[in-house]
Amino acid sequence: MKRLSAFVSRLCSWFKSQFTSRHLLTALIEGGRTLIAILIAYLVAFAVIGFVSDDPEMAIRWFVFGPLSSPTEFGEVLKNATPLLFAGIAACLIIKGGNFNMFTEGAFYAGGLIAALAAIYFDLSGILAIIIPLACGTLAAMLIGYIPAKLKAKYEVNEFVSSIMFNFIVMWIGVWLISNVVIDVTSGDNATAPIPDASRLRILFENTNVTTGLLIALGVAVVAYLYMFRTRFGFRLRMTGDNKAFARSVGIDVGRAGVSSQILGIGVAGLGGGVEILANYHRFNWKTLPGFGFDGFMVAIIAKNRPLLVPFAALFIGYLRSGADLMAFNTDVAQEVVQIIQGLILILVASEAFFSSAWFRGVIAKRMFRRKQLAPVGGVDDHA
Repeated sequence: MKRLSAFVSRLCSWFKSQFTSRHLLTALIEGGRTLIAILIAYLVAFAVIGFVSDDPEMAIRWFVFGPLSSPTEFGEVLKNATPLLFAGIAACLIIKGGNFNMFTEGAFYAGGLIAALAAIYFDLSGILAIIIPLACGTLAAMLIGYIPAKLKAKYEVNEFVSSIMFNFIVMWIGVWLISNVVIDVTSGDNATAPIPDASRLRILFENTNVTTGLLIALGVAVVAYLYMFRTRFGFRLRMTGDNKAFARSVGIDVGRAGVSSQILGIGVAGLGGGVEILANYHRFNWKTLPGFGFDGFMVAIIAKNRPLLVPFAALFIGYLRSGADLMAFNTDVAQEVVQIIQGLILILVASEAFFSSAWFRGVIAKRMFRRKQLAPVGGVDDHA
């Protein structure tokens, strides 16, 4: 009985310390900032809907509540969020390393193409029919992505420019392949042969399109967090991104850390491309870049580059897009209104000068958290 009492006492003390810690306070303030940004963006979106729609009440109802109206519709939210989760984690790894490599877009394409070809041309069965194609797609993306990463580390070539160029190189090589080399002429399209059923990801929930790819994505988020905040390699990566001069002065090889952050991020994006193809496509037939890599940086910005918050940011963007689809299908409002909301959220979430101002911290934060002294926003390294 005494042991139980002591355990409960220690547990209560731990919870008390967590709820009064500066880490939690800073996280709550940042969460409040993001919620205010989202609310402002929604208010502007509602104003736009009211201006362009003959029945704004119906349009807003579909936009806000449509994705939650049935298990099937919510399944579409989860389906839309899955590739965004991979892309967001990839962007977090790259940004935390102090880089802005945009090859995550090309990595999605390359990962999907190579995973599809491996599934089609390798005679595989059982769990290997899924693991091997995904591994091939991930490795291919990492090998290609190594080039712009190494150019940045060795020759100071701007990785933003070079990675965008590599996106289109990869895309046009892929289009040429599915149009001339691996084309299945019986498909009536520039596409590969059908992906074998053994390599298709399984449905998780009945009457939805949610596959085991969601579980893989969540697992990647946890692994990314553990790597970044629980290993010395992750510490070197974050230190390089925070202050290269200091990292170099304490003996960290900043070139290697920068390359590793880009390669790991690109590998996650390549895995996401493979998961997307094996989950939702019967053939590989992408003739343009899928757009997930670019979206990943938006997800990472909303999640403040914290791996454990990326699933929530990806879920929110998936919810927005599902609502936009339903609103466009059932009302007279164009789907593009969701682009207005996304743009406003990014602008407001990234508005450090306003949300870090004395007015926000002194008025909003005090009212929300009943604190007189607040930790400076962004001043504490939150491990979420």
